[in-house]
Amino acid sequence: MIRKTLLFFLLFLNFGLNLAAEDSERVNRQAVRVVKELTPHWTGTWATAMQTPVKAFMPYNNQMSNRSVRQIVKVSAGGDVVRLQLSNIFSTTPVVLRSVYIAPALGGHRVDSAKAVYLSFNGHRGVTIPAGKSLFSDAVRFALKPLQLVAITVNYQTAPKVPTVHMGSRTTSYILKGESRPSTDFSHAFRYEKWFNIAALDVYTRDVRTIAILGNSITDGKGSTTDHQNRWPDEMSYQLNEVAGAKAVKEGKNRMQYGVLNLGIGNNRVLTVGFGQPARQRFDRDILEQRGVTDVILFEGINDLGNSKDGIVTAHELVEAYKQMIEKCHKAGLKVWLGTITPMKGAHYYSVSHELGRKLVNNWIRLQHEADGVLDFDKLMRDPADEHALRPGLYLPDHLHPNAEGYKMMGKYAAERMLTLE
Repeated sequence: MIRKTLLFFLLFLNFGLNLAAEDSERVNRQAVRVVKELTPHWTGTWATAMQTPVKAFMPYNNQMSNRSVRQIVKVSAGGDVVRLQLSNIFSTTPVVLRSVYIAPALGGHRVDSAKAVYLSFNGHRGVTIPAGKSLFSDAVRFALKPLQLVAITVNYQTAPKVPTVHMGSRTTSYILKGESRPSTDFSHAFRYEKWFNIAALDVYTRDVRTIAILGNSITDGKGSTTDHQNRWPDEMSYQLNEVAGAKAVKEGKNRMQYGVLNLGIGNNRVLTVGFGQPARQRFDRDILEQRGVTDVILFEGINDLGNSKDGIVTAHELVEAYKQMIEKCHKAGLKVWLGTITPMKGAHYYSVSHELGRKLVNNWIRLQHEADGVLDFDKLMRDPADEHALRPGLYLPDHLHPNAEGYKMMGKYAAERMLTLE
């Protein structure tokens, strides 16, 4: 009742009073968010960013024709009705599927076959995904728990030679020849840490706040532990859905769910081409087109600076790109959080020019008033004795990526910050 009253109050403020443009946008964002929380709707519970394979990182035969591929994902929010988005956006020939089924994952390749559910597409098990397109399965009842591991098994008939994938899954997929069933033994399957054609899992629910994250390999989880689901967005999801959720129940409050969508790509850049499309090019598809999003985190730019000829020039270009993305989010009624760029001293592309650019970007992020909040990852992760470098014990030998402990710290911090702007 309190939240409904808040919604009506917000709408009254916006339409009944002559607010300044900036205040009107803020009220609109709050109204959009309250509406999404109050009414059942589709929202993402897991998502990944699609890209084309890079041969050096995918050296095997990537054509999945007549293959069964079991892929494991960890969701954030739960619910009773789900649908799967499949993508073939970067391939030049169709994907023809015999069937797709989902089941609770039990660790490794194992699934709870008794609870497996076959998906349908316009009422049929088989489906063809045209080149350059993506599609959704029909809605299906599936008891999805928050933070659950789900196995998505795709039975391919024919597949492109160059598939649409996500290279940095940090999660083992299992590949067999032929067509599988939920009871099929995958113990001798070929193991490959990649995702093929699966783009998002949506859940139909309410009382959920959904956060889409634009990032590079630090968000994608390089340095996390394979199959442990301990990237920083994973830790943030755990802190929001489990820790904060349990606390709310203990205090007699409504238990909010949180969708956390990781749209990071390794070696991705905002302005230029690294791996995957540049962030400003993929932003509309990977962020704005996700279902049910209320908040967006922009945490990308270190690869632009590290590969720049002039760090100062690149910093100014990054700021302009951030402003454009912030404006798009606000027009869509979404709140925006900016992440400061973490230290990189000791990394292969560290230089005085690149460091000056990083400082310029971070100073702007801390002082600007365009976004709705700041995640100061730089301050969190820097060495107290050397602000140009990462904190000792929390990074990989490349001096660029946090390790699992570093990601845990980032995720817990991010969750705490998100809860300050309910």
